[in-house]
Order: sequence, then structure tokens, then C-alpha cells
Amino acid sequence: MKRLLWLLTLPCLSQAAPAQVVEGEVTSAGEAVPLATVRLSGTPHGTAADASGRFRLELPAPGTYTVAVSAIGYEPAEHKVTATGEESVRLVVVLNAAIYEAGLAVVTGTMQELGQRESPVKVDVLPARFLKAIPSANIMDAVDRVNGLYQQIDCGVCYTNNIRINGIDGPNTAVLIDGMPVMSSLAATYGLNGISPILVRQIEVVKGPMSTLYGSEALGGIINILTKNPAVAPRLSTNALSTTQAESAAEFAAVPFRRRRTSALVSGTLFHASTYRDNNNDGFSDRPLETRMAAFGKAEHLDAYGFRRASLAARLFYESRAAGTEAFLADVQSLRGSPGIYGESIYTRRAEIVGTLTIRPGLEARASGAVHYQDSFYGEAEYVASQADAFGQLVWTPATTALDGHNLLVGLALRSLRYDDSSGATGLYNDEGQLTENQPDLRTVPGLFVQDDWLLHPSLRLLAGMRADFQPRHGLIPSPRMAVKWQPTELSTVRLNLGTGFRLVNLFTEDHAAYTGGRATLLLEDLTPERSVSTTLSVRQVIVGAGASLTLDVDAFWTRFSNKIEPDYSVPGQIRYANLDGHAITRGVAVQLQGHAGRTLRYSVGGTVLDVFTSEAGHRRPLEFAPGFQGTMTVTWEARSNAVISYTARLTGPMAMPRYAQKTRAQYRAATGVALRSTSPVYTVHNVQLTRDFAFGRRLAQVYVAVENALGYRQSSPIVGFYDRNPGFGETFDTAYVYGPIEGRHFGAGVRFTLP
Repeated sequence: MKRLLWLLTLPCLSQAAPAQVVEGEVTSAGEAVPLATVRLSGTPHGTAADASGRFRLELPAPGTYTVAVSAIGYEPAEHKVTATGEESVRLVVVLNAAIYEAGLAVVTGTMQELGQRESPVKVDVLPARFLKAIPSANIMDAVDRVNGLYQQIDCGVCYTNNIRINGIDGPNTAVLIDGMPVMSSLAATYGLNGISPILVRQIEVVKGPMSTLYGSEALGGIINILTKNPAVAPRLSTNALSTTQAESAAEFAAVPFRRRRTSALVSGTLFHASTYRDNNNDGFSDRPLETRMAAFGKAEHLDAYGFRRASLAARLFYESRAAGTEAFLADVQSLRGSPGIYGESIYTRRAEIVGTLTIRPGLEARASGAVHYQDSFYGEAEYVASQADAFGQLVWTPATTALDGHNLLVGLALRSLRYDDSSGATGLYNDEGQLTENQPDLRTVPGLFVQDDWLLHPSLRLLAGMRADFQPRHGLIPSPRMAVKWQPTELSTVRLNLGTGFRLVNLFTEDHAAYTGGRATLLLEDLTPERSVSTTLSVRQVIVGAGASLTLDVDAFWTRFSNKIEPDYSVPGQIRYANLDGHAITRGVAVQLQGHAGRTLRYSVGGTVLDVFTSEAGHRRPLEFAPGFQGTMTVTWEARSNAVISYTARLTGPMAMPRYAQKTRAQYRAATGVALRSTSPVYTVHNVQLTRDFAFGRRLAQVYVAVENALGYRQSSPIVGFYDRNPGFGETFDTAYVYGPIEGRHFGAGVRFTLP
């Protein structure tokens, strides 16, 4: 009881005590280390060194602290400091060049900043350089090269897509921007493709349920896109590229001002593809014709001691996408909705805002909001939808220095959603097709979560958390989690994660009628929330010697779903949805080797073996679009002539495919010479890129050329029924038969420019 009373009075005591400051510099081999991360271990407090390696960090109260310093390319260092409240502490930190880089990045997998090696939850970090290995203005192309992740193309005409994590379907993946959920439902289908790599600092991927912290849609995992910090970002970054697919893109990121403690970042992207291409001769465009524009702005304000006081970011996104027959694409505006010439046309407008405010040290308010509007035609079927999302969090990290090793996190969350479309899912229509009563989907979901990260021993860490969300239709939804991290040696780490997840029904996600051609969508019952129980065992071993390193990761994972909502393609002409009267299992093993030899060669090789199926009434059925195995490889060689060669490859194993009637299969084979198989073939995609640096003082120009899908693999036509007398409108028409690239080998080139 005395300890509790002491904790309650601690904020007042700390405010009364004189400010205690740690000042210093970070060096290595006698030279400054710019932009190093400086943190107080076990607390949310931290800052970044400036370009000269100098830093200033305020301590929350007198006492003894561990100051942890890290920078990419260097071994992390820790120093004990004791604050008496009377004078500042001077600290000079010397970092040693790293033999291996694993674990140096700062991550937010527990909603608090921790070193990657310290985190009890395993987080895969994709640095900015990973996004530059192929010529693209779309981060989806980069995420698709991560071991265990798979970009599923839902439609062979309009090319809508989603991301599977360890075989779990895309609607269960939460996409965050700067730690806040702004991507869901409509956005996950169309908006994610509009995020430019040029504004990304790093991407964090957590495989496994994260509903305890992030609520619904984080059942399968999260992808957290962290944008650049305007206080330390280059003053100007540009990129312009073009490909032989007649795609071109231009993007920039700039820091318009840094005044005292306030700085801002702005970014813009323009992407254009306007040439009809039909290399597989099915009469439909291989890829959509697109015009995509995005604008992004971010501002941050720091307090006098370098802590973030407030930040605000906003993004505007517009896309015009059209695909279909050549006749349709010759006059899209006039032929939208045509009953005789098939095409798909999608106009998307979207706005997002994300903000944080530090009310006082340890207490932060976070909010995000998004509005999304879509105007589409799929053949003659019109689909108009709008969505508005609002999300708020109040996160408190109480001062628990009296409880050794504990790092407590308490949060309140509130999510509000309004979804409306032109289908019968959100309205009542009469026999003439006229709307008689609009019934938009409205939801307000409050939640409370608590988490304790307990350092039991320098080598043993325990994390336990619980979340409770309330939804009037479904009642109270609890989501507990637990994680254990054991580090028996400096180079060995074992993590065990246990958790539960949930996902509320989302009408757009479940209703694929908008982009599945002739398949009718049937909701067989009133769908209830999905639930999951998951466990993951992760082992990491680092082997060093002779100036080289090798990091071995082995992950074994198992997830059991109840009330699983899965599209059932087994009935020709239909997609059926119902809560599974049984269970679904996703299980597998992932192995990854990564490391470098010297300073010039970096590599990563990974593979995942999956078993994904449903079990209902004693009948086991494999799930469509979940590959039985996957593999990825990345090799980067830095030559002495300021040239970098990057090689990436992806292996995709067999996956169950939608089923078709015998007559349809015979017609497809007659038209293509290829069978509509129930299981897709194994294939690989290889990419090579050469980058050459040209330095002009502090300015850097990079010229790059690349060949993608170098071996030219492509699947047969993904469109069933293209051979009909009236293609696009026949009874057998279907666009869901997509398992691999539609286009063969192609080339790209571009120029990047950076002004630090």
C-alpha cells in the first residue's frame, strides 16, 4: 500500500524536483555518429542525436538510469547514469562498428519504443534501403518480398490486392501509419498502393495476433509504416522512374522548414500508366491503366529537451483506374457501365489525418481519421461506396520506477465507423431496383487495454496484456496476450508468444461481388466476429567470426480460428460466406538466414512451409490462395566504384484455386491450351538492379537500372470466359483465377537525388 501511495505522489514530486539533464555526444573512431538514437531503457523517454552527434535528454526524476544508445551500423551501448537533481550529467558515448546489424533498429511492436533485440515480441524491420531494391513507387511491391508475406491479387482485371501474413487472409492484416490504424476495408483494397517509399523511414511487420493493442483487423498481424522524422530527414529527396510497361512515376520529399523546435515534411507522388498491353492475347489489358496522385504533410514540435510534444500528419490520395477490353479503354468515360463492351473503372478519393499530443511525460493522446469515397463500374454493375473512420487512443505509461523492471502501459481506445454503399448490404431495394431505405453500417467500439512489460532478469523478459472491446451487437470481446523472451547468451534469443485475436465483420471485405466477375456473393447467415488463438515459438542465433556474421531465425507458428469467415469458391458461379461450423487452422515453420561478409556483401534467404485448412463436420478443405510454401532471397553487393547490385527472388509454392464446372474447364483449355487446375503450379520471379552513386559535395545522385521477372515467367490468362461471344458478360465469366504474374520480363530505370 505504501508503494502504491508513493507511485501516486511521484508525478507531483518529479514536477517539484529540479530538471535533470544528460548531455553528451556519440562518436566512433574519433568521428561523430549522426542521428543516433538515445533512450532511457524501460521508459518511453528518448531523443535523437543531431548531425554532429550531440544530444540532450531530460530525465523524468532523480535516480539511476540506463542510457541506451544505438545507430545503424554500430554495436549498441549502454551507460549507467545517476541523477541527483543538482547538476547536469555529461556523457560521451563511443560506439564500435557492428559486425552484424540484426537488432539495432528501434521498433514499436509493443506500442512503446524498444530496441529490436529487447522486444519480447518479434518484429521484422524493413529499412528504407530495402524499399529501393526494385524500381517502384508502391510499397506493396516491397512488402511482397518479405518471408511469410504474400500479395494476393483478387481480380485479374482491376488488380485489387491484399496482403497475407503466414497464410492468413488479408482482411486480418492491420495496416498502420505511424502506429495508428488508418487503413481498413476499402483502404486496404485500394489505398495501400498509394503509399510512396520516399516518405517511409522503415516498415515494421509483426506476424501473429495483435488485437490486444490494436483491436479488430489485427488478428493476423500488423504492418506499421513509419514515416520520416522531419527533424532529421534530408532536406530534399526525389525519385523519377520509368518502365517498359509504359509506367512512369515521380516523387519527392522535402523539409520546408526547421525552426527552433518545430519542423515539417512534405511529400508528393505522381504515377501514370496509360498504354494498353495484352501479351497473353485474351482480349483484356494485362494491367490497369492508372493515374495516381498523393500528397503528404507532417509537422512535429519538440519540447525544450528534445521530447516530441506534438505531431500532425495528413495525406490526400486520388486514383483513376481502368481495365478491360481495348475498345473500352479507348473511351472509358463514355463506356463506363456499358452492357456490351466490358471494362472496369474505379475512381478513388481519400483523405487521412494522424495526430499525437504528449499531455505530460508518460501520457499521450493519439487520434486518426480517414474518409474514403469510391465510384466504380464492374461491367454494367455500378458500385458506389463511402467510408468514414475515426480512431482515438489515450495511452498512459505510469511512473513505475519503484517497481523494478516493470514497464506498465494502460490505454483507452475508441473507434467509430460509418460504411455505406449502393448494394443491398446497406439498404433495402424494391423489385425495380430503387432504394427504399438506406441502412448504413454504423459502429462505435470502445476499448480498454493494459500491458506490463516486466524485466525479470537481464536475460528474461515477460510481457502480459489484456484488452476488452465492447460492441453492442456482439457484447464484450476480451483479447489476452502473453510473451516471453529469454536471452541465454548475447547472441541467442528465444521468444514464445501466446495470444488471441478478433475481427468484426466488415461488409466490403466480406462482399467481394464488386470485383469477382460473374460470381454471385451469398451471405448465408448473420456473420459474427472471428476469434483466434495463436502461439509462436521463435529462436534466433547469431554466429560471428572473421569479419562476417550469420543470423539464423526459426519460427514455428500455429493459429486456430473459430467463427472463421472464409470465401468458399467450391460452388461454381458463387462465393459463399458463413461462420465456419468448425474451425480453421494455419500452421507452419519459417526459416531465415541473413548476414553479411565484410562491408560489401549482404544477403537474406528465407522459406516458409504452410498448412492452411478448414475443418467442418469432419471434412478438411484447403483454403484458396494460401501457398503451401514460399521462399525469398535478397543479395546486395556494394562495389568499390560506388555501385550496388541488388538481386531479389521469390519462390511461390502450390495453392488451392477456385473450382469450375467441367464445361467451363473444357472451354478454357480449348481457348488457351492450358488446364484450369485446382492447384496452381510452383514458380519463381527474379529481379536484378544496378545502382550507381554520384556524389557532388554533400549532394548525392543515384542512377539505377533494373530487370524484373528476369526469367519471364507468367501465368496463363487469369480471366475465365474471355473467349465467350460477348466477353465479360457470359455466365462463365470470372476474374479470380490469379496465382502469378500476368506480364513477363520488363525493365525499369530511374534517378534519385538527395540533398542532406
